[in-house]
Parts: sequence; C-alpha cells; structure tokens
Amino acid sequence: MTATTGKQAAAAAAKTLLADRIALVETLGAALDTHRRAEQAVTTARSAAATAAQHARDAYDAAKTGGWTAAELNKAGLRAPATSRTRATKTTAPPHDTGSEAAASGSDNTVAGAA
Repeated sequence: MTATTGKQAAAAAAKTLLADRIALVETLGAALDTHRRAEQAVTTARSAAATAAQHARDAYDAAKTGGWTAAELNKAGLRAPATSRTRATKTTAPPHDTGSEAAASGSDNTVAGAA
C-alpha cells in the first residue's frame, strides 16, 4: 500500500469538489439550452399563427368581395380572425431610492472616527 502525500490528497479533494461544481453548471447549461429552444419554438409558432391569421383575413375579404355578407358568413360560423394589435409600451419613472444614491457615491452619512 502506498502512502498518499498531502499534495496528492489535496489534489484528489480538489478534483472531487470541482467535479461536483462542474456537474451543476452542466445541468444549468442544459436547462438554459432547453429554455432557448422552447422560446424559439414559441416565436416560430407565433409567426406561423400570424401568417395563418392573415391568410384567413384575406380569404374572408375575398368571400365578401365575391358577394357574401358579413352577416351570412357569421351565420355560417365563419369569422375572420381579429387583426393583431401592437402593444404600447408603458413608460414609468424609475422608483426613488434614497439609499442607493448614498451607496453609489460611497457616502454612508457617518462621521469619520465615530464608531
């Protein structure tokens, strides 16, 4: 049996600790990749839905141009999808935080030497 030196024991302990930490970031990386793929799928689906809605509105307009009335189409259960509305962004003032200004300037409002 070979005696383990302090250097070898420290290296083995460090490798064990690093392996545990590396496993955590590998799990995090996989979760973030899954999230990014899901966000891309949502973006793709929204785009496909918007395109399909536009085609349906165009077909509805063509039916009306061809002589159908909106009432007749509605009676048949054929309603054009609503047009997409853009959301207005809400502009708000940043919250007033009296403590952050002092922290940012390095001032803690204490008298030097008073502790």
